[in-house]
Amino acid sequence: GSASFGSAPKRKLRVLGLHGGGVNANIMEFQTIMLRRHLNDRHGPGVEWEFLNGPRLWDQQELSNKTLAELAKGEPLRGWYGVKIENDDDRKYMDKMLDFSVNFIYEDVEKGVDYVLDHMKKHGPFDILVGFSQGTIVTHLVAAILRDRGEPMPWKVMAQFCGMRVRDNRYMKMFEQPLQMPVIQVYGTEDPYYEYGLKSQTEMYEKPMIFTHSEGHKFPGPKDKELNRTIADELVKLCYE
Repeated sequence: GSASFGSAPKRKLRVLGLHGGGVNANIMEFQTIMLRRHLNDRHGPGVEWEFLNGPRLWDQQELSNKTLAELAKGEPLRGWYGVKIENDDDRKYMDKMLDFSVNFIYEDVEKGVDYVLDHMKKHGPFDILVGFSQGTIVTHLVAAILRDRGEPMPWKVMAQFCGMRVRDNRYMKMFEQPLQMPVIQVYGTEDPYYEYGLKSQTEMYEKPMIFTHSEGHKFPGPKDKELNRTIADELVKLCYE
C-alpha cells in the first residue's frame, strides 16, 4: 500500500519533457505546472524536470498572442518536424489525417528523433519521459528505434498527453508489433483529436494505462485535481517497480 511505499528511501526522480508543435520548453514548463505539483506532493522533493526544445523552428506569427509570447520568455516557437501532406484537395486537415490512403511526410523528423536520442545518451537515464501532442509522436519513434537496435530504454515509464499514432508510412513497419513498456496515456474528451488519438495511439502499445479528462487539447488542469493526483501516483509507482 501507499504507507509502505511512503517509507521507502526516495532517490531523485528525473523527468524529460518533449513539447508539442508550435510552443517551446518554457511554455511546456508552464503547461505541466499541475503535473509537477502533484508529482512533488506524491514523491516529496527531488523531482528534477528537464524540458527539451525541438530543433525545428516554427511559424513565429503565433507570438502575436501576448499570453503565449510571455510564456515563451523570448524564445522562438519550435517543433520536432514539419508535416507535408501528399494530397492537395480542399478537404480539412483532419479529414485527410483520417484517410489512411493519404500519405503524410514528416519533414526533418530524423533530426528531431536523433536530437532526443543524443540528449538521452549524454544526460540519461531518466525515470519518466513526458510527451505532449507532437512530442508523443517523437516518444513513439524513439522507443521503436531503440527496440529495433536492441538497446535498453533510458527511462522507466512514458506519459503521453493528447497523443496519436505515427502517420508517416515510412515508419509504420516499426509498429507492427505493439511496444511493450509501461505507458500512461491521457486524452481530453473535448480534443478534436480525441477519438482518433484514443483509437490509433492505444494500439501502438501492449498495455497502455488510459485516463481521460473533460477538456480539450491540453494537459488536465486545476479542476482535474483527482486525475492529476492519480496520474502522479501511478507514475511514481511505475518508477519504483
